[in-house]
Amino acid sequence: MNPGAFRPAVRRAMPGLILLRLLFNTGTRMAYTYLPAFARGAQISDTSMGNVLAVRDVAAFGAPLIGRWTRQSGTGKVMATAGLGGSVCLMAGAISPVLLIIGMVGLGVASLAHTVAIQSWIGHAVAYERRSRAAGLMELSWGGAALIGLPAVGLLLDRFGWRAAPLVLGVLSLPFSFLALRQASMMSSGEPMESAKPKMTRTAYGAFAGYALMTASAQCMFLGHGLWLEDTYELSASQIGLALLGSAVMEVIATLSTASISDRIGKRMSIIGGSVLMTICMAALAVASTAPLLVGLVLLALFFLGFEFAIVSSIPLMSELDPDARAAMVARSQAVSTLAKILISLSAVWIYQARGFGFLMALAAALGLLSILANAVFVAEPSPPPELAHLR
Repeated sequence: MNPGAFRPAVRRAMPGLILLRLLFNTGTRMAYTYLPAFARGAQISDTSMGNVLAVRDVAAFGAPLIGRWTRQSGTGKVMATAGLGGSVCLMAGAISPVLLIIGMVGLGVASLAHTVAIQSWIGHAVAYERRSRAAGLMELSWGGAALIGLPAVGLLLDRFGWRAAPLVLGVLSLPFSFLALRQASMMSSGEPMESAKPKMTRTAYGAFAGYALMTASAQCMFLGHGLWLEDTYELSASQIGLALLGSAVMEVIATLSTASISDRIGKRMSIIGGSVLMTICMAALAVASTAPLLVGLVLLALFFLGFEFAIVSSIPLMSELDPDARAAMVARSQAVSTLAKILISLSAVWIYQARGFGFLMALAAALGLLSILANAVFVAEPSPPPELAHLR
């Protein structure tokens, strides 16, 4: 992925946005991986913490409003405002158990607004034929959160307690938020006026369904894997962070490979291929949930490889479902997938405690299979309009 392939404005803005996303993604992911530790910090049960994460996801139903705000104010202003808001929420979360819960929910809102704005911006600034490269660069922040952020959070939890992680992440994110504020006008310049109402086609409905089902399937893993590693293998927080390094490497590999593969074979086929791999891994874990730790970690790493490849390939596809209403379409895709995430967040921890990790993975594999079918049967690769040729 060569940043030089993009326009100067994209090259200048990308590094700061990637680092800010890395910090926000670490803040988002730590609540999943270290769910028991943060539940103890918030003085609530594991199930209640799962419900907190579901409430955080509810905020995504405001995505259409964020899409309207992005359309009216420009992507740069939304990215900057969301960055500052997310930084404040992280720092506030270190003050008390109550503010930890409020901060987690607030970070979810800020991160959602940041995501909608970034995906819309990439859709405007980068041609569809190169968009997987730009999305892959940005999504390095997701794999980077697992490779760098989560092990660091595990060490902070073991040595300094739950307050240290949100405080450190919040303080580190502030300068990048102010940098985004300085670059806001540059990032919004040259954006066309968008339609307020996107056109829904068969492909759009199929893509939304496939994206929602894939997100729901992965959410089972996100909510269950920390509990599984702690309960089955009796790992501490720092040991979980180190154990997941292999998964983090796989995520980074998947993100980097998206640039060279997804733009070449098509986003739709890349989504299906990644979904197939993650579904196979979840089905294997359903059968072998008490396998030796090494086997479990290999399957977990391959799951993250498949999921990251599929999710990065989904980003450019969602932004091209209606080029005349990118922000609105991206926002709708986020809202639809969030409904699926909420249903899983409200039930996954309970299912884990009642039926075990194997049953949870069987449910996840079934959802993954439905996602594959939705993309295979109903989705066609979008064709970018000729007026975007100047971006190539």
